[in-house]
Amino acid sequence: MKSTFKQSNEQSRQVVPELKSAVIKPAIAKLSVCISLLLLVGCVSMSGITPQSELLKPGKLDAGKTITQAATIAWPKQDWWKIYHDPQLDSLIAKAVEGSPTLNAAKARVALTQAVADSARAETLPNISGNVSVIRERFTELQFIPPPWGGHSDWNNKATIALAHDLDLWGRQESIWQGSLDESKAAAAEMQQVRLGLESAIIRSYVQLAMEFALRDIAEEHQSQLKERTAIARRALAAGIGTQMEVVETETELPTAHAHIESINTRIDLLRHQLAALSGQGPGAGEAIQRPSMSLNHLVGLPDQLPANLIGRRPDVLAYRWHVEAASHNIEGAKAAFYPNINLLAFVGFQALGFNQLLSSAAGIAGVGPAISLPIFDGGRRRGNLSAKTASYDIAVESYNEAVIRALQDVSDQLVILQSNIKQRNDAALAMTSAHKAHMLAEKSYHAGLTNYQHVLETHAVMLRQQEIATQLEAVWLDGYANLMRALGGGTIEYRLDEYGAGQGLSTGAAAERQ
Repeated sequence: MKSTFKQSNEQSRQVVPELKSAVIKPAIAKLSVCISLLLLVGCVSMSGITPQSELLKPGKLDAGKTITQAATIAWPKQDWWKIYHDPQLDSLIAKAVEGSPTLNAAKARVALTQAVADSARAETLPNISGNVSVIRERFTELQFIPPPWGGHSDWNNKATIALAHDLDLWGRQESIWQGSLDESKAAAAEMQQVRLGLESAIIRSYVQLAMEFALRDIAEEHQSQLKERTAIARRALAAGIGTQMEVVETETELPTAHAHIESINTRIDLLRHQLAALSGQGPGAGEAIQRPSMSLNHLVGLPDQLPANLIGRRPDVLAYRWHVEAASHNIEGAKAAFYPNINLLAFVGFQALGFNQLLSSAAGIAGVGPAISLPIFDGGRRRGNLSAKTASYDIAVESYNEAVIRALQDVSDQLVILQSNIKQRNDAALAMTSAHKAHMLAEKSYHAGLTNYQHVLETHAVMLRQQEIATQLEAVWLDGYANLMRALGGGTIEYRLDEYGAGQGLSTGAAAERQ
């Protein structure tokens, strides 16, 4: 009997190696071939999905003579509005930056995107968790439950520490994280754009307020002139050298002049309310806003190397550029989803029926191993996702290209307006000089008895009209310079761009590969 058992045992030891050679090894080889083929299929399935858009290089754009022949000035400073030398304006902008709900909402969006980026980063790190379960249950008698628990109730206890880590061999989680970081930077640039827009809106309203005060002075002087003309007409009628029609004609203009002053006062009140709201205050704060005392004596021109540096200073263009980088990383993440994914799983702890031996060595449990997922067939989900990310990249690139073109147009437009305004103000100054000279001659003629006082009033009216034109042109000058500073990006921190249009801190690798 022993001899037979021994012989059978020896035969078994001979069969196992033969079984490994004949069955197991070929199976492993076939499995390896299948995995390789599946990987190959996964790679092939991405064919034909590539970005169609390319980043616009500013050097290829014709900036035009307006930009290339402009005088050279410095880039705007962070507090660029101080060129107007008005402390009240400085105070309004400071309050707006501190308490504007619009700007605070933009800051909150930055914090939100940063939190999303932090969450995405956590996916690239190991995850360690502790799990404890204490369950009172009745154990079946019909499974592998040892006595005395089978058919009875007791506590089923388990306490473990588990580790899970996505090895991220193809960089999918890394790409998602980097894309989230880029979106956070885009949100920060958009916040700067909101701030720049807020500063510009306050300055433009403030310029309008200054103009309305000046126009009210002219309107009040015109009203005084009309009253004087009416008084002259009445004296002439009383002296028998005038007519009732002349009196009525002059009196008719007085209500219109009064209504004009009232409309100006209304606009002044509304502008005060608007400035208070822009600075994050109630309308009551606008009542304390005094008459502006703005002045501006600056050279009209542009900073050097405008096209290249402009895209690194305008917040809106920067935001579009960061969106391009985010879309680029999203493509890389979508590509990585085509490859196998390996998660490393491990746990260690205790498990026991009842509490007596829960922390004993006999209750110890542990395990470690990989969890591999291999995309075989998903109905085109991954391919559709890659197509969507690629299309989003094309949209982001074209949006960026449009922003660059629009930025150059904006700068050129503001420069044209300012250059034309300088010429118009010079012409208006000449006209004002002539009108003043005509008024002085009319007064001399009146005092010499060569003409009547009506002619003096008429020349004064002409002079007032020229003052109104000059006031409006001065407002265009003050407003236009603010628009030029806005078009140049205000006081935004400069990002130096490489040949692909990517700035310091940008992830340029993926973008460079696409050029």
